[in-house]
Amino acid sequence: MEIERSNNESSSSLHRNLCANCNEPSKYTCPKCSTFSCSLKCVNVHKEKNDCDGIRDRTTLVSKNQYNFWDDLQFMEDIELKRDYMKRQIRDRGLSNGYLPRNLFRLRKAALSRGTNLAILPQFYSKRRESTCYLDYKDHKIFWRLEWTFPHSINPITLYDERVDEETLLANCLDKYLLPQSADTFQGQLDYYRSYGHAGVSVVVKDEGCPANVQKYKLLKQYKSLKGNFRKVVLFI
Repeated sequence: MEIERSNNESSSSLHRNLCANCNEPSKYTCPKCSTFSCSLKCVNVHKEKNDCDGIRDRTTLVSKNQYNFWDDLQFMEDIELKRDYMKRQIRDRGLSNGYLPRNLFRLRKAALSRGTNLAILPQFYSKRRESTCYLDYKDHKIFWRLEWTFPHSINPITLYDERVDEETLLANCLDKYLLPQSADTFQGQLDYYRSYGHAGVSVVVKDEGCPANVQKYKLLKQYKSLKGNFRKVVLFI
């Protein structure tokens, strides 16, 4: 009689815990909201219908008989791991005590006010170490370091201009490379570009805000200043 009663109780319990989706006997319980489900299909229906991620809230109060010391220990370890991860993120992004150095913070803020999203690379990146971009506090002007790549020269070359005033027109920046007198300076390497002149040359800047597997470029206007050309562009330094 006792075994039979136990079976009846088990059967009664099974039928009380019906799947919330199809009313079949349940096999699974959602860790987050304790909803019953009978299959993977019904689990997915529950998650989509109730916008539930199925992740148990570890801060939820439980009864004494449900308390598990190891769950709390794992919870504390996860917090410490996330804390360590955030500290490394701060370090790798070149931040000090959670903040950019004052000069870079002001430079980025000034760039944002001009519509340019300036991303500061971690300290170990060569682009950041070599950058000479700065904000002149007195005149509130940004001076850029320009990197020019000429892929169609005799031997593809990259040249640099240091601390160029943001108010400088792009066409004026190109003068030293495209005007006739530049032939002696660059030993004929830019003759291909000089043959086309300003009107026949297109200048583009890579938008660094795209995913790594996407190459996106913005066509710059030679009649505009650097300030105007760099609007709505993400730049890395």
